[in-house]
Amino acid sequence: MVFDRFKRRHDLDKYNIHFHGLRHTFSNMLFELNENPKVIQQLLGHRDVKTTITVYNSVNSNYVREATDRLNTKFQEKQKEKETEIENQKEPELTNEEIDRMIRELERKKKRKEKDFEM
Repeated sequence: MVFDRFKRRHDLDKYNIHFHGLRHTFSNMLFELNENPKVIQQLLGHRDVKTTITVYNSVNSNYVREATDRLNTKFQEKQKEKETEIENQKEPELTNEEIDRMIRELERKKKRKEKDFEM
């Protein structure tokens, strides 16, 4: 086989390298770069993308961690958006002067109503 001759010529027999191991490594590297599985399927020459995804896609802990980190980041962004939206919907806080003015206005209205009722 061509690959075996290549390994002998370059003194790689001692490293226990196999052709299919290189295919797996190639595939995993592409998956980790978020390449489209259909592209990887074509590069590996598979008829069915399921073969590419199930057989040639091993997942290591870093890959899982990065995926969960991306998901957590997305959730945090959405949570911040909701909090900002809620903050923007809150009524502005009134100052003590504004509260006092509103109380005086209500007292005036109350006195007018009482006066109108007396007539």
